[in-house]
Amino acid sequence: MPNQFKRRGAETGSGFQLAINSTNEAYARAARAHITRKSIPGKYLVKRGERRKGMALPALELSAKDNHLSNTQLLLMAQAASDLRQRDFVPESKAEPDYGGAIAPNGRAIFYDAKSTQRDRLDFDNLHPHQIYFLECMAATGAIAGFLVEFSRHQKVYFLPIQLLQRYRTLTHHKSVPFRFFAQYLVAVARGKGLLLLDYLTAIAEQEQRYGCDYAAFTYQPSPNIA
Repeated sequence: MPNQFKRRGAETGSGFQLAINSTNEAYARAARAHITRKSIPGKYLVKRGERRKGMALPALELSAKDNHLSNTQLLLMAQAASDLRQRDFVPESKAEPDYGGAIAPNGRAIFYDAKSTQRDRLDFDNLHPHQIYFLECMAATGAIAGFLVEFSRHQKVYFLPIQLLQRYRTLTHHKSVPFRFFAQYLVAVARGKGLLLLDYLTAIAEQEQRYGCDYAAFTYQPSPNIA
């Protein structure tokens, strides 16, 4: 699957994220699923003695003859927006992964974190314990939960369900999952048409047909070739 997205500086995986967002838009347009990217939770700090401003902008009145804002009025609004941006914003860490939503027609929930790596393995150091715990809880309730992983060197994308991740860690005690494991046991995400750049829902469906929705039919025996 050729990679059509360029990487910009330190934004590793930015093209991958754009592809996911485009795909999710295609799913929504086709009423196949509604999956959105989590916004950054947090709060604005209010200094001692400071009055809460909210999102109020200056009251600007248009004359009866005008149906647009003057340059002066636009400058006032820009200044007000600038003042809002200068307030201190503190992001809050949450357990939820990057993406979440529901799949038609039964509204089954799906949660996943997107990971892009230039290596031949997915390192566990890049997986946050609080997210793993959240995904495990969601999988226990019947939701689809895991990691959508891009191996940029191989130009391949796979969905790694949380059930297989934990089983692999328990059986091998390794600190990463090699690309060979993905290629041997999982279904590569195929490229779709138009906005559907990464049809990962089809790959997930094929994996669940093979192993079951809870992946109970998956069997794995560690071997030197997969270590």
